[in-house]
Amino acid sequence: MDFPRIFLGVNMNKLELYKMALSVLDLDIELTDLEPDAPTKELNLLNIYFNKCVLYVLKAWDFSFLVKMVKLTDRKKEPVEGKDEADWPYMSWAQYKYGYVLPPNFLRVVQINGTRKNAFAVRFGILWCEVENPTLEYIEDEIRMDVDGNYLEPEDFLSLIAYQLALHIAPLSDPESSAQTVAAQLYQLTLSSILESENISNDHEYNDGANNQLIDEMTRTEVLHATNRGVL
Repeated sequence: MDFPRIFLGVNMNKLELYKMALSVLDLDIELTDLEPDAPTKELNLLNIYFNKCVLYVLKAWDFSFLVKMVKLTDRKKEPVEGKDEADWPYMSWAQYKYGYVLPPNFLRVVQINGTRKNAFAVRFGILWCEVENPTLEYIEDEIRMDVDGNYLEPEDFLSLIAYQLALHIAPLSDPESSAQTVAAQLYQLTLSSILESENISNDHEYNDGANNQLIDEMTRTEVLHATNRGVL
């Protein structure tokens, strides 16, 4: 299930994301084309590290705007020679009774049946669990684009990718520059801002948790401190 989303601001494409990364490096480079006749060293580095940085950011947190939901019904069967597929037995693994085929582009599990308490394992491209026909909340291994090549995720989230790109290529582009430190600081500040917004917007009791306001505020502070220490 993919819920509709509405974001403010101008959509960012890959070229604009690369420009943001280069702006952190403070280099006199004007990037106008992703496939120029003579690619620069920096463009080559951006292309090399792009997918790695996207996956890094996708694993950084369970961002609510990335979570997808699907009910799994396709159980894995054990092929038996001489029998029709309809007669093959269902597979189990370790202590798990049920094994389900994962959705395309699956990256990682967020929770099962609306809770993180259900035990599971991901092995051999299969989700193993003790829940029959589970409702899986998960994150994909890619970010969405529209037909024009514009990314559909929030701009702050896309900025995290740009800052990770800058952080990765800075020491290779200019080892004497302080750009790597600047990129790391921008990444942490932006991530903290997103997590603050996520924490305010999600998992509150009715009446905005007014009956437990102090605990809610302490939780938000602890999240920010842990992020700034690099724990999150």
